Amino acid sequence: MNRTPWKRTSKPWYKQKKRNFFHRFIQSRISMPPVSESSGEESSILNNDQTQDAKEKTYDLSRKYSVEASEDRSPPENVAPTGALFDAPSEMTRGRRIAARLSRSCCIGGMYNPSRSKDKMIIPAIEEEGIKERVIEPPKLDKGWEYFEHFILPRCFANREATEKGRTYSRAEPGEDQEKTMLYPVWGTPLQDMGDFGIGVGMYFDMLRFFGFVALIVAFICTPALVFYASKDYSPDGKDGIVNPINKASAICTNTFWVPCPNCTKDDFNTWPTSLDDIPRVVNGTAPAPNEDREVFFMLRNGCELNETFSIVTLVAMFFFCASTLVFIFLQKRMRIKMDENEQTTSDYSIRIKNPPFNAKSPETWKNFFETAFDDVHVTVCTVALDNEELVAKLVQRRKLLLKLENSLPLHIAFCSEDLEKTVLQCPEPNVFTRLLCCSAGPKGLYDKIQAIDEEIERWADHPYPASSVFVTFETEEMQRRVLKAMTYPKLCKGFVDSKYKFEGHVLEVTEPDEPSSIRWDDLDESKIVRVGQRVATLLLTCILIVGGAALIAEARERDVTLSALLIVVFNTITPMVVRFLASFESHIDQTSYSSSVYVKITMLRWINTAIVTAVINPFAYTLTDGEQLIESIRIIFTAELVQRPVLQLTDWLGNLQRHCFAPRAKDQRRMNLLFSSYQYSIGERYTEITKLLFLTCFYATLYPAAWYFAAATLFVYYWVDKFCVLRTWRQGPKINAKISIYSVYFFLMCAVTYAVMAAYNVAMFPFDNACETEEAVPEYYVGEYEIANNATFVVSSGDKVYKFCDQDLFRYIPAAFPPLPKAQPNDSEWMSPVQMEFVPIFGWSCIGVVCFASLIVIVRFFIGYVLPLFSSRYKTQGKAMEEAFSDVREIEGYIPHVDIPGHEFPFLICDITDIDDELVGWKGYGTHKFNNLIYDMPQVLRRRRSKKNIAEDNPMFSQVMHWPPSEDFESKTDQDIKFSLGDSMRKLFFQ
Repeated sequence: MNRTPWKRTSKPWYKQKKRNFFHRFIQSRISMPPVSESSGEESSILNNDQTQDAKEKTYDLSRKYSVEASEDRSPPENVAPTGALFDAPSEMTRGRRIAARLSRSCCIGGMYNPSRSKDKMIIPAIEEEGIKERVIEPPKLDKGWEYFEHFILPRCFANREATEKGRTYSRAEPGEDQEKTMLYPVWGTPLQDMGDFGIGVGMYFDMLRFFGFVALIVAFICTPALVFYASKDYSPDGKDGIVNPINKASAICTNTFWVPCPNCTKDDFNTWPTSLDDIPRVVNGTAPAPNEDREVFFMLRNGCELNETFSIVTLVAMFFFCASTLVFIFLQKRMRIKMDENEQTTSDYSIRIKNPPFNAKSPETWKNFFETAFDDVHVTVCTVALDNEELVAKLVQRRKLLLKLENSLPLHIAFCSEDLEKTVLQCPEPNVFTRLLCCSAGPKGLYDKIQAIDEEIERWADHPYPASSVFVTFETEEMQRRVLKAMTYPKLCKGFVDSKYKFEGHVLEVTEPDEPSSIRWDDLDESKIVRVGQRVATLLLTCILIVGGAALIAEARERDVTLSALLIVVFNTITPMVVRFLASFESHIDQTSYSSSVYVKITMLRWINTAIVTAVINPFAYTLTDGEQLIESIRIIFTAELVQRPVLQLTDWLGNLQRHCFAPRAKDQRRMNLLFSSYQYSIGERYTEITKLLFLTCFYATLYPAAWYFAAATLFVYYWVDKFCVLRTWRQGPKINAKISIYSVYFFLMCAVTYAVMAAYNVAMFPFDNACETEEAVPEYYVGEYEIANNATFVVSSGDKVYKFCDQDLFRYIPAAFPPLPKAQPNDSEWMSPVQMEFVPIFGWSCIGVVCFASLIVIVRFFIGYVLPLFSSRYKTQGKAMEEAFSDVREIEGYIPHVDIPGHEFPFLICDITDIDDELVGWKGYGTHKFNNLIYDMPQVLRRRRSKKNIAEDNPMFSQVMHWPPSEDFESKTDQDIKFSLGDSMRKLFFQ
């Protein structure tokens, strides 16, 4: 990524001592100037509260720190004050402005925001016990909204000029307070800047836009097919009696009539999923006089036929979509490289060592190894992750219990983790309702659990923790590429590795890692065999869910087609939650791998439940029938896709309920802020929306060409709705790389294959009535006039032909009728019209061509990805190496191990960050990072246990991180190398 050029101050950013964000937050709250007229009435939610804050000289946010009032009452230039006073109304979210009006309302302000009327609590000092006076401020709704906008939602810098290569905005880290920031504009943020949230996110929006236009063009191509279906050329009766007018432009055939079928029986159609309760396709009765003793049978015939225009249009649409899919596959790599060059991230400078020696725990050892093995290489940051998953899990569980204990305390009592016995005695016992509803163990039960966990943690204190992974960050991208090129070996040639690239005789497996925010630090130690076993197990459970869901949908179809369609929509809605639960039992190195696993499972469930099950449970002979049959089910599903998800996302009913109803009634600021922690989106789930919609469209587009209009509209709606939610509603997630977009290629190829296969079969199986005309004339006793139960009358003449039952469902033929060609028709059971006889071979062989070409692409990609690395180096550079040094990139983070704990606003570190710059952590919270660090829980546990065990430096229990900023001599040498390389390039360009 190329960022705006900026002048370096007297010291580099990593050497500057920045003012702590927490202190700036407090001082801006204490020393607020009066509300200016330019700020307007909406510049703050609680003007009265802020005035009270300005009068008071102390403010305690976390009940652990206090700050004196600042003498400077004006914010420094180009520094973003963190008070809501300095957020202009135009820079606030709409929900915040609504909350401002409701809070100030004389009528409902107190009811909407009860915290407005709460007073601060002053706890007097108790000198005998050494307790100082404390001031407990009531929670402020304004600060909750500020937390939502500055920590949950993504923000960009407001005063930076547009960068090169088309970038408009530069993303700021959560809680940025050194420069003025603002929310990303929904309409003004270009597609390239969406890559700030991860290349996978940028590629997702690129896919939405690309296939949205492709679907729109295919819809225009298919317009003659829609006109044909709605015309009298297809159905001479004009489909006047059709139930839903939208379905007139579909393959529904209302031009049906009864034909004599002496050899037909009702059992011919009484096969699953058809039942005798459906609209009869075969009826029987008695012959006209004088043959009343003779039984006659008739079957229902569809009188609609395809023409040449429809066949040509369908072929053109199919070829255009398949060609567009291939174009996208080839353009995807170019777009991915372009986004990667525009976004300079930590992974561009870093490598990951997957198999370090168990005892190689010192970052300095790794620094010396790489700087010795390679000339002119500088290691800036090194992280050695240890296999301490069990210890971290116990510490996380302990923090959860401590939080429950803290929540049980009255607000006026300070929580002290050093004296839990006293804290437990001060906690009131929960009532019976709370015990039953919340399964609460009470304060004593929580204390017993903490004691048990402390005992387990003590046992882990002197346990040896081997190194599981090492992350090395170099100063320039060129250094990283040099190391990767030299140390990426063919899998079958590791015995020929140069000894200088071996770490103490150990051949290292080196790869480019994912982004720091995407690393799952507690899963790095799992072996590949364990990971594969877990995924196979969850995949089997997914298959069981598919079978169970299909059975429920089939059962609902027996009762009502609308019910089955709605059940499919419900399953599509809850599928992500079920899959996330299954995926929680899997171990993944990073969030990209996790999202890819979720992506595959959700796609399987949605594809099968939405498209395949719908086709299987629909009786074949009722495919073109109006009413509650197949095409009406398709219309309901497409309508739900267009309306249901966008409405749920835009309304965000749960998030708004939390922010506007529950948050103003929170007991303290921490719990109020947690209610502003919005839903964190999963990009893997978003990808499934595209593939599911395209698969459904390709599956039924031949019978329902309007599906392309639905698809185009839905994709464009998804583009803007998802963009709005990413920028205004959803919590910032980890940066996902382009791996998941690479996986999507296979699903798009399957969509193209599905379109070709289903088009060929649907054209070949037309008219879906299982009626074949014979050369026989009707028997004499059939001649006469008949009346059906629905008062329909028809006449059988002596020259009419006899029909017989013939199975037109080519999918059920044994052996399989692939490709679907006219010769697949059984002897003496031909049903294809002359137009079908002409175009079915074209469709069939086109289907073979698409399948073969797609298979070739899959085989080539498999060979390049899995076979070729056995014999050649796997590392290939993509794009050019950027000249900007790691230490010069602003808002860049390091590989700092951390873990999320529910109930807390910020992540918890699981490493010592004494030797690194705080800017490398990647987020800023209230107070120092030491407050959110689990490593300091270990000494506390040992003190409480009165343990004789000590934390030995030679046997670290937590991951090790060290930071070595480059010296000025190294920087000047790097600058000279860059100038030399540029001059050399110019000479080669003009003189060679």
